[in-house]
Amino acid sequence: MSFLNLEDTKNYLRIDYDTDDVLLKTLMSSAEHYLSDAISDFENKMTKNKFKERAKILGYVLVQEWYDNRELRENKEVSYTVRSLLTQLQVGDFDE
Repeated sequence: MSFLNLEDTKNYLRIDYDTDDVLLKTLMSSAEHYLSDAISDFENKMTKNKFKERAKILGYVLVQEWYDNRELRENKEVSYTVRSLLTQLQVGDFDE
């Protein structure tokens, strides 16, 4: 399920050129798969607006982190924002 689009992702990252579009599309796809694999019942939860909004934000954050930190680093910890949003999406109640 695709929930990130290139135009919104580029706006989030403040990118106004097309040079990195292929890379961004790859990162977007990876972020979507990462979230889908990390969160149980992801497809069902994506039908809830509150969940979907937070998932999109976390998708943008993941793309930004991966885009900005393309070089290999050892012992790079996951940011607090990613951990916090991922935990909320994993255990949160999104019934509307």
